[in-house]
Amino acid sequence: MLDKTFSITAIVLLGMLMIGPGTVQADEYQELEWLELMPEEEAEQWMSEQGAVDHSGFEPPDPFQSYRTVSSLDGKKARIPGFVVPVEVDERGRMHEFFLVPYFGACIHVPPPPANQIIYGRMDEPIDVVDIWDAFWMEGELKIEEVENETAASAYTMAVSRLELY
Repeated sequence: MLDKTFSITAIVLLGMLMIGPGTVQADEYQELEWLELMPEEEAEQWMSEQGAVDHSGFEPPDPFQSYRTVSSLDGKKARIPGFVVPVEVDERGRMHEFFLVPYFGACIHVPPPPANQIIYGRMDEPIDVVDIWDAFWMEGELKIEEVENETAASAYTMAVSRLELY
């Protein structure tokens, strides 16, 4: 009986050790979905307008634009999935700054999403340019800050601590 109790206790403790570190790290960042970056009433409006787009090719859609943000997200440690659009690439093919967008092709092949659906990522250390076809998780401190260039405008920035494949 003592051996059986010891074995069960050892298995439970081993399981806690294996699960524990991952749980602490996962809890460190708040996982966000893109619509959480918009005020709720605006997200509903944007989603309803997306279904009304004319796909015939005759009439270009009026772009939906908004810089309205969610103030409670300012300064949050966040984790969000998306696609990378490089902004600056150095002579060695490395990027230091980029836009993270919610869907492939945004800012390149199709009109950009609203500014509050784009995050401007800044990395302390540049990394090799990533494949824009791949989805990534981006983690770091989210800030409400407007950035605009010839590609797009964003209402949020992030000091990126990690960028990894989705």
